[in-house]
Amino acid sequence: MGTLKSAAPLSRATDVADDLYERTRQALDRGDAEAARALIDDAFAQKPEDADVRELYASLHLARAIRTAAAAREARRQDIVRRDIPYDQEFQDSPEVAKAFEDALAAVDEVLEAAPDHEKARMIKASILFRRDRESGRGQALEILQSIAAAHPTNKQVASTIKKIERPCPRCSDTGFCPSCRGRGSKRLLKMERRCEACHGQGICLFCGVL
Repeated sequence: MGTLKSAAPLSRATDVADDLYERTRQALDRGDAEAARALIDDAFAQKPEDADVRELYASLHLARAIRTAAAAREARRQDIVRRDIPYDQEFQDSPEVAKAFEDALAAVDEVLEAAPDHEKARMIKASILFRRDRESGRGQALEILQSIAAAHPTNKQVASTIKKIERPCPRCSDTGFCPSCRGRGSKRLLKMERRCEACHGQGICLFCGVL
C-alpha cells in the first residue's frame, strides 16, 4: 500500500509536466515565445529530470539570454550617445546599463542552472563578462573558455574567442568600441547622423567583438 500511495503523486506530476511540455510546443508554433517560456518554466519545476523538458527549457532561456545580452550592448551604445562620452575617456556605466548587464548574466545563469555543461551558454556568459568590463572580466571569461577548450580541444570557435580575449585589441585600444564611430554606432556627416558602416551601427569593434 505504501508503494502505491507514493507512486500516485509522481504520476500526477509526470502527467502535468507532459501536458505543459505539449502546450509549450503549441505556444512556439503560434510564435508566442513569452507564453512558451512561462509554460516550460512550470514543466521544468514539475519534472526537472526529464531530458526533453530540460532541453527545451535550456533552449528557450538561451534565446532569452542572447536577446538580453544584445539589449545590454544596445543600452550602452545609446548611453554613450546620450552622455556624449569621448572615445578616449574612462567612464562608468549608468545604473540602467549596469542593470542591463546584470539581467543578461542572470538570464544565462538560468540556462546553466538547468544544464551546467551547456557549451553555448557558457560561451555567452564569458562574452557578457568580458564585454561588461574588460579589466575585471578578462580573467573570468578566459577561465570559462579554457575549461571548454580543455573538454573540446577541436572547437575552433572557442580557440578563436580565447585569442580575441587574452590579448588587448590593437584596433580599438582594447576599449571594445568601434574606432570609427567611437561606440556611437553612427557618424555625423553634413550635420546628419548616418549609420557607421564600419560596425554596421552596433558601436562595437568587430575585430575583437565576441558577442
